[in-house]
Amino acid sequence: MSNLLEIRGLKVNFNLENQVVTAVRGVDLDIREDEVLVLAGESGSGKSVTALSVTRLLPKTAEIVSGSVNFHWVDLAKLDEKALVSIRGKEIAYIFQEPTSYLNPVYTIGSQLSEAIMLHHDKTRLEAFKEAVELLDLVKIKEPKRVIDDYPHQLSGGMNQRVFIAMALACRPRLLIADEPTTSLDVTVEAQILQLLMELKKSLGFSLLFITHNLSIARRIADRVSVMYKGKVVEEGDVEKIFGSPEHNHTKELIRAYEKIGKI
Repeated sequence: MSNLLEIRGLKVNFNLENQVVTAVRGVDLDIREDEVLVLAGESGSGKSVTALSVTRLLPKTAEIVSGSVNFHWVDLAKLDEKALVSIRGKEIAYIFQEPTSYLNPVYTIGSQLSEAIMLHHDKTRLEAFKEAVELLDLVKIKEPKRVIDDYPHQLSGGMNQRVFIAMALACRPRLLIADEPTTSLDVTVEAQILQLLMELKKSLGFSLLFITHNLSIARRIADRVSVMYKGKVVEEGDVEKIFGSPEHNHTKELIRAYEKIGKI
């Protein structure tokens, strides 16, 4: 199986007022075609910064100091902003936690979905709205023709996350990066969203980078797991290896933490 994304020697600094903080320390990471890679670790370990570095969606205080990010043989770290814009959303899409923070409260669901479609496709607004309804149906939202006219505040957290997933999949990306997408959801809705993502991956054929601190999720959905600790990938392997014979102390600690609460 070939690699879709190869990250080599990624180092990211944050330039703060009185100091420079290194958040990512020489990370190497591979994501293969048609696989689920779970990037796991505690908060502050560098998972999200690594993911955002892929398409340089970093805050202004952050700087990629060194490393390469090869996506389908193109080093994204060397592309200018104009070239990256054509890749964001179209080839590589993101889902984040707290979808209402990213959905505009003053625009309807249909308006926001259609804008995402028209951004990368030569379609009229009417055609984009029709596709938006189809996308809502794809993510299993009931009565999509009604929901298309709703505003984010009229929907539950789980439904807004489904809308956000629909928006991410509007251009049929080759890589979907999901950064803690179920953290703010209750366990029942979390299970539904995870099942939905797995079904969509199977039907649409994208690769999935799933970021989480929750190893019980990793055990449910991952083909492989990479564990980050203090800005580095400290262990990597398939699910059987990570949970059956973990080597790094931090991996063992993460597993023990969830065993204590009966989640693994």
